[in-house]
Amino acid sequence: MLLMAFLLILLIVMLHGVGRLRGDLLTRGTVKASLFPGLLPDSLARTFACLATATPVVGLSPWRDGAPFLIEGECPLKRIGVPLATVFRLGVLFCGFITVILMFPVAAQTVPDPDTLWRAFESGDGKLTSTLLSAPFSWLATGFYAWWTLALLAAMVLAAGLRADETLSALLVGGGFVGVLEGAHWLGLRFGVFSNGWFLQRFYEADAGRALVMLVMVTIAMVVLLAAMHGIPMLMQKIRPRPEGWHEGNLDRTLSGP
Repeated sequence: MLLMAFLLILLIVMLHGVGRLRGDLLTRGTVKASLFPGLLPDSLARTFACLATATPVVGLSPWRDGAPFLIEGECPLKRIGVPLATVFRLGVLFCGFITVILMFPVAAQTVPDPDTLWRAFESGDGKLTSTLLSAPFSWLATGFYAWWTLALLAAMVLAAGLRADETLSALLVGGGFVGVLEGAHWLGLRFGVFSNGWFLQRFYEADAGRALVMLVMVTIAMVVLLAAMHGIPMLMQKIRPRPEGWHEGNLDRTLSGP
């Protein structure tokens, strides 16, 4: 549970980094068009959140420059809408990764599961580092489909980047969930389906763990890539100025009212 909690916190922090570094990339027509398949899961999760909070959905803008991919109205229930949308989006993101893990078992075997990481950690920093660094190269060596799916997953991570309020919501929800499980374990209580990582133990224990590990690794890679793009200014030049009335907190999804 300790390792899973660490991976979860690291994932949330890295997704926050993605959200801060991507700027207005997802308002550029060429970027949206090229990443179109990978942006759909995040838009689907946002749509569910909009339906649950009575937020109007204006429509999709998959190629028009200067507009977000999914155009939403103002959410009337932000205190509920933000954490709900965050949970939906992270859930859909994880489901996307575990689907890839299950569909490509040969490539998936190159990704270490949490037990492998823990044993490598106990063996020393060198073993852990070599295990982590070798995994991406082993995945890419399995063929063209591995490259294609990795690009698709990277696009999903880019779309799911968290803003400040979403990051806080994710930390509170994730921390609360782990805290309840740890507190129950300390008291000797068991919550049936939720005790001791029931889902991971009952269904696809290694596969679900690999999906989480791979999600963290791809997210870290996206942060490094975006940081490098910011380090080379010409790669991050603005194609056009941001529309008036936009706010940094909802830059990639909402248009303000007139």
